Amino acid sequence: MFIYRYLNMKVIPLVFSLIIAITFSTKAQAPKNIDSKQFAELSATNEGVILDVRTPGEYSRGHIEGSTLIDVSNRNFVDKVSLLQKDKPIYIYCLTGSRSQAVANFLSQNGYSKIYNLTYGIIEWQRYGFPIVQSSVPVASANKTFHTAEFNQLIGSKEVVLISFHAPWCAPCKKLSPIIDRLRNDYNGKAVIEKIDIEANSALKNTYSIQSIPGLVLFKNGKEIWRHTGLISFEQLNQQINNQL
Repeated sequence: MFIYRYLNMKVIPLVFSLIIAITFSTKAQAPKNIDSKQFAELSATNEGVILDVRTPGEYSRGHIEGSTLIDVSNRNFVDKVSLLQKDKPIYIYCLTGSRSQAVANFLSQNGYSKIYNLTYGIIEWQRYGFPIVQSSVPVASANKTFHTAEFNQLIGSKEVVLISFHAPWCAPCKKLSPIIDRLRNDYNGKAVIEKIDIEANSALKNTYSIQSIPGLVLFKNGKEIWRHTGLISFEQLNQQINNQL
């Protein structure tokens, strides 16, 4: 009943019609509804993703630090949320718990087994004194688009090339970004290290079967030799690149 109750409020019907259609075709693993204290304790472990499913305007006025914004009313919601890693916990919240409950059930019906929903949303979170931060967030990509010939030239420009596939709304990608920047500086002239935005390069995402982000693909002499999904330490990634030089 939660889907229909929220539909009567304001969510775009197209998104939830997609959710409903997919939901009833698969076997569910029920998400866990938790309060603010539990949500804070679990999400603080840095295991998994904190997912804000509100609008960009709501997000900019105040959100939980380190959260990934994927607006449930966005027409590309299903494509975006499907890029979250299925083997990691996902902590979902919205304003009052209605939208996040819908998303939690959608994810649990589609292969995500570690789903935690903030029962009464960010309103309860603030009521109990937990912090929020304010900032703007990019809602569309302004990054470079690579054509196939350009990308092939890129991965063949040096013996070793590391590509980091990311998206502007992805919090784990933002955590990984300083590591990529540091490696780019360290390997300047020795290897090519490049970030590629999947929203600006959906064809490459499909060509290289990037199922989750951040996604790392290492090429040697133009051929893929290694890939990794999710966060990774500087030391591990540095060793992986150095081993190929």
